[in-house]
Amino acid sequence: MKKYLFNILIIFFAVTEALTSPAFSGNLQNTPQNAPQDITHPDQAGKGTHDDREGGWWDELPKEKKALYTNISAAAFITLYGFADWDYGSGGFHFADEGWFEKDSKYGGADKAGHFWSTYAVADAFTGLYKHWGYDRKTAGRYGVFSSWAVQTIMELDDGTSETQGFDWGDMTMNTLGALTSMFMEQYPELDRKIDFRVEYALNVPVQGIFDDYSNMYYAVVVKLDGFDHLQHSWLQWAELHAGYCTQGYDTAEPEKERHVYFGISFNFSRFLYQHNYHKTGKMLEYLQVPYTVPKIFGKSG
Repeated sequence: MKKYLFNILIIFFAVTEALTSPAFSGNLQNTPQNAPQDITHPDQAGKGTHDDREGGWWDELPKEKKALYTNISAAAFITLYGFADWDYGSGGFHFADEGWFEKDSKYGGADKAGHFWSTYAVADAFTGLYKHWGYDRKTAGRYGVFSSWAVQTIMELDDGTSETQGFDWGDMTMNTLGALTSMFMEQYPELDRKIDFRVEYALNVPVQGIFDDYSNMYYAVVVKLDGFDHLQHSWLQWAELHAGYCTQGYDTAEPEKERHVYFGISFNFSRFLYQHNYHKTGKMLEYLQVPYTVPKIFGKSG
């Protein structure tokens, strides 16, 4: 749906805000997960410089007010933009059952994968911001998860006032799973080094609208082999293994609707970029897959 525009904007904002600061505290959550140990990271280079920075009124705010204003602004932006450009408020509040991953569901499950990924990625982004603002790791993780989940809940409540959408408990379930996955990965950084959750956008069919164009989206769990210590000095450190899900025909006029699981392999662009000090781009590619870089073997779900 178009609301994913907002989620991606949050991720870009969080990466830019955190990584352009000398006080960058790592990750969106941690130090770049699989970067070689001999690279100097922004958090190592700039420790202790936060108090020396000169900034405007925002930099002078205490972290609690930054968090409060950010969450209020996000909620207000979603609602106002939804009324202005989407169809929020076009009907009375109502519930909808869009189904899950069944063939006869509204989107074949692509929307559910999108809700999971979006909430997970935005939770990581919020966590990074909160760490940068001075919250400790545990508190930042909790607040990041809550902020992302709250943003998605507001979107879903607003959907309930839309004639074309409706409040769907299935969407809320996937939002919750995405938020909890972010918290789990934050608590277990060794697992976070090994696994990414990504979306790839590739032009398979004419674009319907980039943020609700499910026929052009691939959602994947990615295993990064450089996260395994015994492969750090092998050529396998550059390989990633993908297991994903995609649909076709649910958002187009095509009469045939298809769901696919797939497996693939790709090059570890994040590791390459970290080695060459492109930390912001490297971090983004832990959430967004470079299009057309994953040869895939498809299986049809029906």
